[in-house]
Amino acid sequence: MSIDTSGTWWTSIDPGDIRGFLEAYSSDGGYPIDEFTLSRCSCGLIEFRLDADDNEGCAKRICKACGENHFICDTDEYWEDAEPEHWTCIECKKDTCNVGVGFALYEGTRDIKWIYVGCRCSDCGILGCFAGWKVGYGDSEHLIAKA
Repeated sequence: MSIDTSGTWWTSIDPGDIRGFLEAYSSDGGYPIDEFTLSRCSCGLIEFRLDADDNEGCAKRICKACGENHFICDTDEYWEDAEPEHWTCIECKKDTCNVGVGFALYEGTRDIKWIYVGCRCSDCGILGCFAGWKVGYGDSEHLIAKA
């Protein structure tokens, strides 16, 4: 883990450190994550533009290289009613990031309680959590593969 916590914002040079950030973030009064997936496009790239709506519980990542849209988990079902916000870095104002999804599970099951959509600015490395929402149904383990 190469997270630098010395400045105003946590930063990292490694996209995999989104996991460490989400572990700390979710443990501070939230539902601690049990699983994590670093998002990757089918073209192999891990840099995206990101849109999300916390109220509807949905997020979409758009590949920087090929432009393919990827709905995170089952959020394509909720996108029509969404009013998504576009992610931009709080520091450098760029809009390309790495995306990682953390999953808090119900104790003793593989069902998901909460989803956290984390990000790392591809330019300056600032880490953050752009969206998060409750998963309101059981038998939800399949969503982990759709991050």
